[in-house]
Amino acid sequence: MKKKTHFVSLLALSLAGLASHPARAETSADDYDGIIVTASRVVTEARQIGSAVTVVTEEDIRRTQAVFVKELLQDIAGVQLSSDRPGDFTSVSIRGSDNDHLLWLIDGIRLGDPSSISREFQPDHLVSRDIARMEVLHGNQSSLYGSDAIGGVVNIITQRAAEDGVRVNAEGEAGSHGTVNGGASVLGKAGALDFRLTATGYSHDGPSYADPRTGNAANPVTENDGYWRYGLNGRAGVAVSDTLSFQLVGFWQKARSNLDDTTYYDYLTDEIYSVDNFTTVRKREYAGAAQANFVSADGKLRADASISRFVSRRLHFGNPSNLPEGDKYKGTLDTAHLNLGYDGGIWSVAAGGNWQREKSDQRVGDWMTGDPVPFAASITTRAAYAELALRPTENLTLTGAARIDDNSRFGSFDTYRGTISYVVPGALGADSVKFRASYGTGAKAPSLYQLFDPTYGNPDLQAETSRGGDVGVDMNFDRFSAQLSWFFNRNSNEIGWDGIYRQYGRTRKQGIEVAFVLEPTPWATIRQSFTYLEAESDPNRDGVYQNMGRPKHSGSTSLTLTPVERLSLTARARYRDRNDASYGGSTPAYAVVDLLGSYGITDAIEIHGRVVNLFDKWYQLSYGTNTLGLSAYGGVRVSF
Repeated sequence: MKKKTHFVSLLALSLAGLASHPARAETSADDYDGIIVTASRVVTEARQIGSAVTVVTEEDIRRTQAVFVKELLQDIAGVQLSSDRPGDFTSVSIRGSDNDHLLWLIDGIRLGDPSSISREFQPDHLVSRDIARMEVLHGNQSSLYGSDAIGGVVNIITQRAAEDGVRVNAEGEAGSHGTVNGGASVLGKAGALDFRLTATGYSHDGPSYADPRTGNAANPVTENDGYWRYGLNGRAGVAVSDTLSFQLVGFWQKARSNLDDTTYYDYLTDEIYSVDNFTTVRKREYAGAAQANFVSADGKLRADASISRFVSRRLHFGNPSNLPEGDKYKGTLDTAHLNLGYDGGIWSVAAGGNWQREKSDQRVGDWMTGDPVPFAASITTRAAYAELALRPTENLTLTGAARIDDNSRFGSFDTYRGTISYVVPGALGADSVKFRASYGTGAKAPSLYQLFDPTYGNPDLQAETSRGGDVGVDMNFDRFSAQLSWFFNRNSNEIGWDGIYRQYGRTRKQGIEVAFVLEPTPWATIRQSFTYLEAESDPNRDGVYQNMGRPKHSGSTSLTLTPVERLSLTARARYRDRNDASYGGSTPAYAVVDLLGSYGITDAIEIHGRVVNLFDKWYQLSYGTNTLGLSAYGGVRVSF
């Protein structure tokens, strides 16, 4: 068992849960050129950041024609997914992390489902429409963001009206597998007031979630598995003065997915294969936050505050053990945050505190008898943190951060992190070359399900712990930019399942991330991301490590041509090597090629289309899970 660190007192602050202060977090992506808000919880120049950060812009979303957020993550170095088709259960891994080691934020709202196995947020139904900017932090961020951020942070910032008047934009597309996708937004601003409201919808008819090619001859996979989702999201804000502003943000979405059993274990034949008709999941998610921001007249003092709630409701049915009315799960995550920051020139400080309550309520069928098994529990966590940044010279930045989390069930744990960045102007003929490094510790608290589930829970679980860091260089030339990182991470007492949940051992990951953008001509752009990853586990703590089931090599390469004004053409390849440790069997190496194009008929009308999996390649990201074959889609965007 893991030892806990106890503290005599907890700082009486309420942590800043906003990834940035609200007034800046909702501006258009153009207002953020060269600025990072997630890495240090305050607006910071990119040149001063000692962390590895990837920024996805609104232009990137349009160019890639990504419908779902998880599609955007596929082209980021260090990120791997368990599924790439719409509506499927998808695990996201950064640098080999588990899915529950990744923290998600949308407009400052902390996301996470306390009724899920490990409190993770599933991004399966998040669409990319109206995202102005997405920042992805690679590696351990627990010292600023607490539990759930061992692997990294995904911070999504949505669009906000920047000019007076009302603007409307809409899009629609259709294509293979009976796919229909669309959405519309209205944005407005009148003096100090601004608002946005967006509606979206998506549906497709299949194919099967379980892969027929890894099925069983006696129980073949034959049916298509449809999926649909629709949702609303929006925001409203008011600038009371030049220094004080308030806003409301939120979203609501509903979805239905058919999820077959892709790795069914047959006890009679000792086989693992894919089968139809496992589970249908109906899901509703909604979140809201009230936020306030203060910036002093000289810009040196900043204060952010927010209260938020995220709710996930799931209904599972179709499995023989499910209740006739369906197994019901409800998770509620409440947070309250306060963040203070002061810029003293060669130094700056940020400090804050957080109150968080997780609540889970479920009623499920017993897997043997089918009888109802109710379960309800809650946990409260208070936390405080502080970060100091020093800039002894114009090009050198040092940061140090520390955090204390106090959990109502199992006590306290502390985390810390330090970074360094040094910019060499004009090195190697570049505009700038930045050398950076970071090291920190992390912790992941066990979930309510892992602690208290009547069948599988273990109330003696303690927090998982982590330590890790990276060393890297960022280069910016006139027509070339690159980011190179070497990273490592060591986790101890990770929670696993062997009939009940236990803390079973340790894991180690290390690797290399490479990303670059090259513009050989004004009308051609090459983009490349690549990951080399070694991920191993030692479940028995005997020094014998085994493959964790992460591909060693993965990447994405694209070429975009803009031969004439308003025309964009892209060819893209995504690829992985063989994964021999995937549960159920090996997944083969693959390379999938896509073609994308768009043309602006006028300033207000644009048509677009894409061909996915051009050569109809058979591949799997996870054993037994089906992927889309050759598919084509086309649509139109309008704005006025």
